[in-house]
Amino acid sequence: MIKRNKPFKSKGSGLIYLVGVPIGNILDISERAKTILRDADIVACEDTRNTGLLLSRIGIKARKLVSCYAQTELVKSKELVETVRNNNLVLAFVSDAGMPGISDPGALLVQQAIDFDVPVSSIAGPSALLQALVVSGFNTADFSFFGFLPSKASGRKKMLSNLNERSETLIFYEAPHRLLNVLKDMKDIFGDSRRVCICREISKIFEEYIRGSIGEVTNVDPTTLKGEFVIVVEGNQTKKENVDEHDNNISDFAIKLRKAGYKNSEIAKILSCEFDEPKNKLYKFINTLK
Repeated sequence: MIKRNKPFKSKGSGLIYLVGVPIGNILDISERAKTILRDADIVACEDTRNTGLLLSRIGIKARKLVSCYAQTELVKSKELVETVRNNNLVLAFVSDAGMPGISDPGALLVQQAIDFDVPVSSIAGPSALLQALVVSGFNTADFSFFGFLPSKASGRKKMLSNLNERSETLIFYEAPHRLLNVLKDMKDIFGDSRRVCICREISKIFEEYIRGSIGEVTNVDPTTLKGEFVIVVEGNQTKKENVDEHDNNISDFAIKLRKAGYKNSEIAKILSCEFDEPKNKLYKFINTLK
């Protein structure tokens, strides 16, 4: 069944906002976020102490501040959604830092809201994964985010092995006490030469970016690796180079056949036998060649 969510056109069902808050620098909070947090009937959060401090620093006193953290989200989110719907209230949900739902609570709240036909909107804010990506120097057009890797080495290595051939940029969150172990596992799976950018304390006074090959960064002094980390790993370029070489070989062969007087349909048939590729795919490819 199709559901159309128009947060600012709905009447009588309440409204839930996911509000992005700073990941470090307090000045990154938007004016719109401040307005929503000030005017909301309920502010739900991971930790009332952290959010209470944030609100105090920006001069806001929440009308009602309640907790909804990972371990209670499944039950608490249903209660909150029912309260919002039955009383036509506005609820603002924030995580401790960044955008809710990104390796933080928030996703279950949205699911409950959708199930109960309560409109949901998001207030744009900082996201550590995106800020790390854009300064990494790697491909920003094609990337995948995986959050935190498994805590056990066996599960971590299995997951990394499944990602080894991926050509897009890979992004992970990691805790400081596991960082070096994770990098060593990446070195074992991805190899010494794969480039990596370790992003530390983004937007804070000790913000730092450590760039180099995985083999090089595993030698960084562990006493200097403190704070919150995002690991950005360059995708597997070997596979991409092989694909490019394959396409170039097809292009060269096709051009030679065309110069010899063959029609595109005939060229596609010949190339299909030579390179074991579908004729219709090759025919479309040939038509793009000058």
